Formats: sequence, C-alpha cells, structure tokens
Amino acid sequence: MKHMIFASMLLPGAMMVCQAATLSFPEVPAAKEQAAKEGKPCLVVWYGSDWQPDIAAFCKAWESIAKEHKDSFVFGQFNDKTGLKTDVRKKVLPIEHYNIPAVVLLAPDGTFMAEYDGAQVSRNQQKLMPKLLKLAQKAPEFAKLAESARQTTGEAAATAAGKALELLPAQFAVRCGSLTSVIRKEDPDDKTGYKALFAMDHMAMYREINGLLNGGKDGKLRGKERKFDEAEAYVRKVLKGKLMGEKKYRHRRQQWLAGLAYVLKERIVSTSQPENRDTTPIVNTYRELIKLDPDSQYGKGAKRMMHYWSKDSVTVIKNNFYYSGDQTLGFEKDWRVDVTKSIDGPGTYTFSLIPVDNGGMVTRNYRLLVNGKEVAKADAPADKNTKSVQFEVPSIPKGAKVEVQLTARCNDGWFGCSGHIEMKKN
Repeated sequence: MKHMIFASMLLPGAMMVCQAATLSFPEVPAAKEQAAKEGKPCLVVWYGSDWQPDIAAFCKAWESIAKEHKDSFVFGQFNDKTGLKTDVRKKVLPIEHYNIPAVVLLAPDGTFMAEYDGAQVSRNQQKLMPKLLKLAQKAPEFAKLAESARQTTGEAAATAAGKALELLPAQFAVRCGSLTSVIRKEDPDDKTGYKALFAMDHMAMYREINGLLNGGKDGKLRGKERKFDEAEAYVRKVLKGKLMGEKKYRHRRQQWLAGLAYVLKERIVSTSQPENRDTTPIVNTYRELIKLDPDSQYGKGAKRMMHYWSKDSVTVIKNNFYYSGDQTLGFEKDWRVDVTKSIDGPGTYTFSLIPVDNGGMVTRNYRLLVNGKEVAKADAPADKNTKSVQFEVPSIPKGAKVEVQLTARCNDGWFGCSGHIEMKKN
C-alpha cells in the first residue's frame, strides 16, 4: 500500500517562515540524486504547516544536526514545490502525513526506510539521532536487497524484499509500499511467509480469511458450506511462521491471533445453538493475544472482546441505564448493577429492569450483594418484558458498596439489551 504526504494549502506560508529561519536543505529530488551519487542515506525534513509553533527553533535545531552528521546523511527538505504536485508526491516521497513535522529516512536508492514525527522530531532531536544512525548503518544492505527484489521475479523477488524489510523496525516495514507491493505481486500464495508478515494490513487479512470462508464479494459471509477448517488451518500456518514468533513482530502476531479468533467465532455462531456454545477457544485466543502486549491497539480491543465472549466475566453497570454494548447476545452472563446511591436505610426495595421496546432479554437469579457478599436473593419469571423483584435490604454499613447481581441472556440483537434500571424503597 502506497502512502503519501498530503500537503496543506497553508504550506507556502510554512515555507516562508522556514526560509526566514534559514533551513537550507535541497529539495527532495535534488537530495535523492545527491544521496544516490554519494551512496549515503537521505534524511528528508518536513516542518509541517505554518501554524506549527516554534518553526524557527525547529529549523535551527535541524540545521545544527545536519552540520554534525553531514558525513552520515544527505539532508533534504520537503516543501511547497514538491508538496503541491500530486505526481511528485506519489513518486518522490511515497509516505503519508498531515501537517505534523516529520523526518523521513530513505536508502541511497530512495527507498523508504523509516519515518518519525511529532515531539521527537520537534523537541527531542538529539534522542532521535541514535535511532536514525543505527538504521543508516543498515542502508547499504537494505538498498542491495531492495534492488534485487526489483530485478528478480517470483519467490526470489519476494524473499529479497522480505529480507530487506526484516532490517527495519516492524512499524516501518509494513509501510514500505515499494517492497510490500513486490511481495504481494510476486508471491500471492505466500510461500515465503513475508506476505502475511509485511504485506497484509488489517483489512487485507480479513478479506483473505473471508475468501477462504466462502464470503461474498461484498464482504458478507453467506452460504451453508462454510470452509472453517481451511480458514483455521491457513491462519494457524501463518502463526507458526518462524518470523511471526519473534518479539519485534508481536503486533503482527496479535493481528493474526485476532484473525484466528474471528474464524473461531464464525464457526461457533454458525454451527451451534447459543445454549450449547463453548466459547473457551475464543477466550483463550484473546488471552494469548493480550499477553503479547496488553497496551497495544489489538490488546485493548481483545480485552473488550474477551470480556464479551467469556461466560465467567461479569458486566458491571454503574448508572441507571443499560444499552446494547452491555448485551450478551445468545448466552447467559452475570451483570452487576451498582445501586449504592439508591439505598436509604433497611427495608423492602423493588429492583426493576425496564427494557426499551420490550426487548427480548431473559433474566433470572437475582442476588443482593454488599461489598461483594450475598445478603439476599430473589427470583423472577423468565419473561420478555419488565423484570421486577423485591429485596429485603438489611442495615448497610457506612461506605459499603451495594449491588444487584443477576443472570441475563439477550435474544434480540439491538434493543434487546437497552433500558432503564430502578431501585426504589417501597
């Protein structure tokens, strides 16, 4: 996938400010030509839009760095002359950026290697330079492999492209469109393993899986003869790849574990009744994903999904309204509703769930908890309408947390788990 810099219409203003601040690097085409001639990697600096603060300080800092590291890099700048021409944007600097200062590292042959932006480019340049210098040492080997990828075909080309991308940090490897496109074109069946590792983003992975599941062209999965075994075998084969197990590619592994969970979910939903579903394989897959990096985008998403699919997890509701995001469609789970603020001394209280549009929700097994300990029970008929039960609430210690815990199952997709909650003293 190619990425591009999108220049703001304010970019000419930014250029005037930076020219006054004496940023004197050559433009991208000239810098690339010089880098190729001298056999050095090229650092392209972009200072962002004219509304960026402290542009003068930014330009001064990078002028100083350029003098200090002139033997290691050829420095160039991205400006209005290259930024406002679509053809040049696509061919000269194939990355994506929106008005934020950035530094892009190119190999001597002009191939994208890395991009850093934001505060580390604007304020922490000296901390950034060791990373760039370390990557620059790999530039000759990277460029050689990239050239080999362009000059050969088939698996040999994909292997050369993949080996080049292995030299880069994972977050940059997947953005090197000139090499990932070689892998997709020359190794469509992914015999090298590099397609899954570098050349398939989130949506491309799911398109591939849906194709194996006999999904329609519109992305919707249809038909009774779903090829779950083939899809699962494909994803598991990817996950067994040697490189996929390396720590630096853990986020790519997380992506494919999410794909595995997707296949498992499709199988369970399509082949079993809600009351008979064993969601353990799904939960275990999400648990493995989270363990790799709980704070990544995939890790945070997996936490939510694991909570949904784990029958042992409890949905906590802290206000007087529940909504579709709380639903446990098709199987039972426990809810805990915080009613502390509704308790005004001991007595008989009525707890009610009032669904929106008479949603198809079945509830049972109501319990009253004080600081997590059960102190009273109630029962309710398993109907589809308003659910009301009564509790004899004892004297509650000051500062204690009071909750109603119930078992709920939603049989309706959207409004089935939406409504109001009341806890009133009789």
